[in-house]
Amino acid sequence: LRDPALDLKVIHLVRDPRAVASSRLRSRHGLIRESLQVVRSRDPRRAAPSEPRARREPGPDYHALGAMEVICSSTAQALRTALRAPAWLRGRYLAVRYEDLVAEPVRTLRQVYGFVNLAVSADMERFALNMTSGRGYSSKPFVVSARNASQALSAWRAALSFQQVKQVEEFCHQPMALLGYERVGSPEELRDLSRTLLAKPRL
Repeated sequence: LRDPALDLKVIHLVRDPRAVASSRLRSRHGLIRESLQVVRSRDPRRAAPSEPRARREPGPDYHALGAMEVICSSTAQALRTALRAPAWLRGRYLAVRYEDLVAEPVRTLRQVYGFVNLAVSADMERFALNMTSGRGYSSKPFVVSARNASQALSAWRAALSFQQVKQVEEFCHQPMALLGYERVGSPEELRDLSRTLLAKPRL
């Protein structure tokens, strides 16, 4: 980014950490080694607030959800840097929410392409619309396919328990606040899909 010979820009694709956690839980067996690596990479000088509880009740989700603490800590650090961007980063960083890309694919695609001074082709716009207008939501991990946008956005709200959601929110409250992901207040609110949990991001 500091090299004057390069015109480098960063596009940071982000997603609601609760949806990420849901995907990791669904793919826990395929990600077990990666989750172990992530959990072990935690800064040993930092005490994890949830560790005592996790030791008492490790459960099958421990590594999949525990990895979220490290992932969200790293994300928060990157977002704080972008929020108070040093000179070398100004105008060179764009955070794109997955939810915006799925809900408004053409508008978001044009924003991304405009950021890197490219024009979006009609074929690319059709592709984006097709990928967000599928008939269902695939439950298979690591599969890229056309999906129903509304189902893709809200799938985690049916898949996670309220307790799991609160654990992820505890780990991830900082990046969630910066990115406009609102916290869930009750089990009823979690299941009420008429209530959006998206607000305007601070970035």
